Amino acid sequence: MLDISSLSIRRLIMHSIIEKEAHMDSAQTECETELITIDESVVATIKERLKDALGRRSKAFELEVTNVAGGSFYEFCHDLSSDNDVDFINKSQDIAELLASSQTRPNIPGGYLIIIEAVNNEANLSVYIVIKAELHQALKRNSANGRSQIELLDKIFLSPSQKLFKIGILYEKNRTQTEPNLRFGCLVFDDQFRNEGHPAEYFYQDFLGFSIDANAKIQSKRFYEKTASFIKSHIPELDEKLDLLHTLKAEFTVSTSTTISPSQFANDHIIDIDVRDEYLSEVSEGLPSCFVKDSTLIDFKLRKKNLDFPDDIKLAGPESHFDENVKIIQNNQELSTLDPTDITYTLVKINGKPFDNE
Repeated sequence: MLDISSLSIRRLIMHSIIEKEAHMDSAQTECETELITIDESVVATIKERLKDALGRRSKAFELEVTNVAGGSFYEFCHDLSSDNDVDFINKSQDIAELLASSQTRPNIPGGYLIIIEAVNNEANLSVYIVIKAELHQALKRNSANGRSQIELLDKIFLSPSQKLFKIGILYEKNRTQTEPNLRFGCLVFDDQFRNEGHPAEYFYQDFLGFSIDANAKIQSKRFYEKTASFIKSHIPELDEKLDLLHTLKAEFTVSTSTTISPSQFANDHIIDIDVRDEYLSEVSEGLPSCFVKDSTLIDFKLRKKNLDFPDDIKLAGPESHFDENVKIIQNNQELSTLDPTDITYTLVKINGKPFDNE
């Protein structure tokens, strides 16, 4: 991971991104024509925000460059360090236009796009950083003539309490290489990323031209969620369904393998050939054939076990204690052994079967 503390900021410029309106095809820009002069306190604040962002493992991702065509983010910025100030400013405007053209949905906020050329002092390698900072408001208390006043501060950005920003970084690893992913590493931070979703595609894919295909955290999450969904919807017998869901969790909690192969999982654990083929078609083909295992984004799911019933009724508890405390009664013989007056357990009737009609 990139060491932010070793960076020196050489040049910085900031452009405005105007949110798309109904009559527009995309967002618009208001571009600056001069570099911004910043003092040491501003540099320290920017580096602090970057360091904090990249330290949040569930929101920061190592990706790969896929779009290197003319007019791409990579094409605009990979050699910015060799450009004079005029060319740097012109290319920064092109980068802002690229972000604006990627914002085609009306619900994507505007804000500022900060474009930074920096250098890694330890290795004397270039680092290019873009920060999309959304705006918010804050209040400030002032005292005048012995009286307190509250002042509205408008268009605040990059404050620690309102982390409404996305970051893209292209950092040089080996200047002698010509292949983009050998010469550069790339990082994305998305503060609004939530575990149930994925980083904003308009930013990492449409704007930056990066791919999540090689990111272990995201691919592990996709494998787990797609496989769990398939098991719940395609395995009819409850016992088999529960066994497969347990096996899926064991891939991350018990198995010592450092990689995951969706096709291997299917071949090892899905007995019915037709169901296996359907899994390979629906799930396996949407994932890499093999990827590194990383449970960062699903740790909270691995620690819990859920039984989901129709009408959004759920039973949930710690995985380690669930099976010893919860039992599904499946026949009259098991039912006949239960006593409603026994105070050591509770009998509950829930309409529907687990995982039906989710």
